[in-house]
Amino acid sequence: MNPTLVHTLDEQPLAVIGDIHGEAQALDALLEQLQQRSDTQDRLLVFIGDLCDRGPDSVGVIQRVRQLVEEGRALAILGNHEVNLLANEAKDGAGWFFDSREASDTSFYSPFSRASAQERPEIRHFLSGLPLAIRMPGLRIVHAAWDAAAIEAIADFPCGRILELIHEQELKLIEAARVDDLYARHLAELDRWGKQLEDPDHPPPYLDAVADFESLEQRLNPIKRLTSGIEARSPQPFFSGNRWRYSDRTAWWNEDNDPTPVLIGHYWRLFESPDQTTAWRYGRLFEGVMPTAWHGRHQQAFCIDYSVGARWHARKFPDKSPENRYRLAAMLWPERTLLFDDGARIETLLVSEKTS
Repeated sequence: MNPTLVHTLDEQPLAVIGDIHGEAQALDALLEQLQQRSDTQDRLLVFIGDLCDRGPDSVGVIQRVRQLVEEGRALAILGNHEVNLLANEAKDGAGWFFDSREASDTSFYSPFSRASAQERPEIRHFLSGLPLAIRMPGLRIVHAAWDAAAIEAIADFPCGRILELIHEQELKLIEAARVDDLYARHLAELDRWGKQLEDPDHPPPYLDAVADFESLEQRLNPIKRLTSGIEARSPQPFFSGNRWRYSDRTAWWNEDNDPTPVLIGHYWRLFESPDQTTAWRYGRLFEGVMPTAWHGRHQQAFCIDYSVGARWHARKFPDKSPENRYRLAAMLWPERTLLFDDGARIETLLVSEKTS
């Protein structure tokens, strides 16, 4: 049977690794920590997506992960940053791959290694063969949101043909957006205000067509829902990821009726308690949740993205934030234990364990 975009895995010990975002040094350190321990050195590695963008060596990270996958030591699923690359959407932090982003990204993220002309098709070929989610008895793994309808929509689609699905979803979106001339109005707003969308000091006005188009895409596209999460239109624009945004992430796990544990990345969790990091936009999703606690309606969800992708900012502005504030984590399964790139090993918590 050919593999599909929802990969089925036999029950076994895992080390599920969070978003890396080109931080090759952190990845090497974490892999070394896993190799040094007799109980972790032979377990299957699972990379939860967002291997690339923003960090100094996206090429090195992807090559390392590809080697591990080809050796049968690892699996990897797609995150939104890999999907953007496959869809040829040159977004913030992707200047290592897209020439059109190199100049604008240099002021934020340099120095970073760029993919060569030979490496780019190899990277695309590898990424295009990855699934979007993994099912294992007693465990679900997805980059951003386990949405049952989205999972069902892509579950039987063959791996290796995701470019067809991306193209199919693009055409579906454009056709749906022709109602009330939304597509044309969206393009017109981008043409007029595109430069200001990445200017933190000169925000554009509220771009209704951009907001409506992005909301429509989020509703219609199962790839978007699985890799970017469940979003809602924001009443006010906010600047995040070097762009003014009109839709905000939601804590979908509080509405998830499936009690099966689900591991996710994507959400820029911090190890410090949320009340100490109120300026961290997406940290608000974890208000009232201990930094190593499970969360959701059934305490079934755990975000293992501890924001290592923000280390570029700490290196550029060391007075504002120490680099070691941002970590790369692996969830050891079935132990439910976190192992960090600095060697710290910490048990995760259920809500009922807070006061025990």
